[in-house]
Amino acid sequence: MGSADPGRGADGGAVAVEFALVLPLLMLFLFGVIQYGYGLFQLQSFGAALTEVSRGASTGIGDCTDFDRLLGTAVSQNGISPAEVTDAKLEWLGSDGQVTSAPQRVLGQVRITATYRPFDLGIPLVPFPDTITRSSTTAVQGVLSSGLAGCLPIGASASSPG
Repeated sequence: MGSADPGRGADGGAVAVEFALVLPLLMLFLFGVIQYGYGLFQLQSFGAALTEVSRGASTGIGDCTDFDRLLGTAVSQNGISPAEVTDAKLEWLGSDGQVTSAPQRVLGQVRITATYRPFDLGIPLVPFPDTITRSSTTAVQGVLSSGLAGCLPIGASASSPG
């Protein structure tokens, strides 16, 4: 009595060996796609949060406490931990695009720049950035206070860079 499949012969284990050789590469590719997909989600969420904060600053939030609260709420609502926002900077821009010390009510802009430490799945051989820095610029619309100049990120001290 022979085997159930007489055509297999000596090649019976070759498929298992080939699968064992290819499986690690397939898994690396799969988890790399997951890592970069999640990274792009974080990038989009962080950009959306900064856009929301710059809109709030452009319409006249009054002081750094309001700015911190708006920044914390915006990043939290976009699935980002406020503790991971390591640097935030608010700048007023004049009509020429240069940084000014106070908002210009006509043709002025506000720019929010912040850095975020994204979550990394830690997959070997898949490079991923340690930080993501983004900015959002919005036209100024009736800002009444210049008290936002020099606001620091949530929980930062005066010695923080930015």
